[in-house]
Amino acid sequence: MKNYNYNLVKMLHSKLDDLWRIEKFYLRDAKKSKSKSCEKLFKELQKDLKKEIGLLKTEIARHLSHKKFD
Repeated sequence: MKNYNYNLVKMLHSKLDDLWRIEKFYLRDAKKSKSKSCEKLFKELQKDLKKEIGLLKTEIARHLSHKKFD
């Protein structure tokens, strides 16, 4: 796999893992602690990660459609 494709996949994996942790643990913990500022922060990070994941998926799809995912 070319380095630039590996980088895209690695970044996607990292961001998906971060999003999973926010949704599975961090938001729940913030709600339990009644920390509105932490809850707000994690919701904002969640929103940003979803956008970044979408951008990475689009770029990977572009590489695939142009047969440059090798």
